[in-house]
Amino acid sequence: MISWMQHNKKYLIVTLWISAFAFIGAGFVGWGSYQYGSKNTSIAKVGEIEIKMSEFQITYSNLYSYYSQMFGGNFDKEMAKQMKLEDSAFQILKREALLLNVAKDFGLQALDEEIAENIFKNQSFFKDGNFSKEQYLLILKNSHLTPKDYEARLHKVILIAKIQSLLKVGSTPFEEEIINSITKLQDDIEYKILTTDDVQVSVNADEVKNLWETTKNNYMTEEKYKISYIETPLVEKNISETEIKDFYNLNALDYSDTFENSQLQIHEDILKKASKKDAIKEYIAFKKGSFSGEVFSDTIGQVSFLMSAETMTELQGLKVGDILKPRFYNGRFVTLKLDEIISPKVEKFEIVESVVEENLIAQKKETALTELAKKSYKSFSGIKTGLISVSDANKLTDLFPQEANELLNNIFTQSTDNGFVRIGSKVIIYKVLGQKINQENAQNFDNSIISNIKEKVLNDSLVKKLEYHYLIETYFKG
Repeated sequence: MISWMQHNKKYLIVTLWISAFAFIGAGFVGWGSYQYGSKNTSIAKVGEIEIKMSEFQITYSNLYSYYSQMFGGNFDKEMAKQMKLEDSAFQILKREALLLNVAKDFGLQALDEEIAENIFKNQSFFKDGNFSKEQYLLILKNSHLTPKDYEARLHKVILIAKIQSLLKVGSTPFEEEIINSITKLQDDIEYKILTTDDVQVSVNADEVKNLWETTKNNYMTEEKYKISYIETPLVEKNISETEIKDFYNLNALDYSDTFENSQLQIHEDILKKASKKDAIKEYIAFKKGSFSGEVFSDTIGQVSFLMSAETMTELQGLKVGDILKPRFYNGRFVTLKLDEIISPKVEKFEIVESVVEENLIAQKKETALTELAKKSYKSFSGIKTGLISVSDANKLTDLFPQEANELLNNIFTQSTDNGFVRIGSKVIIYKVLGQKINQENAQNFDNSIISNIKEKVLNDSLVKKLEYHYLIETYFKG
């Protein structure tokens, strides 16, 4: 564990890294599942802080990218599901929201100067050794972010960093000696991995109905929107090769590919520019009630083929009666008016019965898995490791690296020679068959590792306390 931490110190602050800075340049992978309802664009509310669907999407995507890099690209959605990556993304955002509530209560602020300093010092935005506004805007565009979104995110990051700075601690000589002694230990371990596949449960109709009765607010209809909209098609005109080249030369920073590979996009962008005036004219007429063309109407949910995800987010921020200016999507401009918001309501039991049943089975399996571990850990037959140290996680090949590290960290810091550890969706039972002190196995280590461990413990303790202090409303189902 110590060796791994020495080479992966960023992991100790992975919450901040993944959710705050790593989204620059990250591609969206697709994100989690939700309960039937949500509140506008929020998946949860922690105290006074709302967690937005878009934040969850970004955090999940970056977690996915992080593990994909860790596994050398051999990481897929099935592995993400096994690791409960959706829940991990949500827990990161919940933790952030708790700390942001503390910052708010303490009256802490992130100054505009601090946000600007973070941007100007970020070398991702450098060109020829200096900050480049064009590079900044181009990278944000390619990351599906606006400057407003990114700067709002930095505002949160700075506030969280200020709270975490209060938890800075050092290491003592005694602590350094203890950690150094752990690196000399070698244990002969036997372990066995238990999953919910190892237990069988049954449920009946009454149990399913009772669960729904006590948790029905978790099974809501989706919030929907009644809209009116008009469409403005692209103008039809011939565009010469010279026009395409001239347009590209003026807007080269907007294209990440070569001129030859960007011509179709350039052609569409020229038509978009030519058609935007018509779209604005029709928007004004629509707003005044004098539009003479066809007006469409529809009722849509959180996802619609009529608009992009970004436009959906804008729509959800409107008040009834507001009109959104023309947005280009799928080859035409669309001007939207929000006519009515249909609030979520408790879904009928008959519609969600199968989902409730699945949740009840999952709950029972988790309980049964823990009971199985309690009954099994003192006497079982499993995998024998031979003598290994706390830093030999790579020898536990049937576990993910972070799982193996967590298991060894638990075993080497416990005073008992048998037990069980819950890691993600797994429960691992173990027993220590023997132990040896290997003087040649001592490792040099960075003293800051101890400080990072202590800070993590303080952080975890603070978060647990804050979970009782601030009301947490969750509309997310991992």
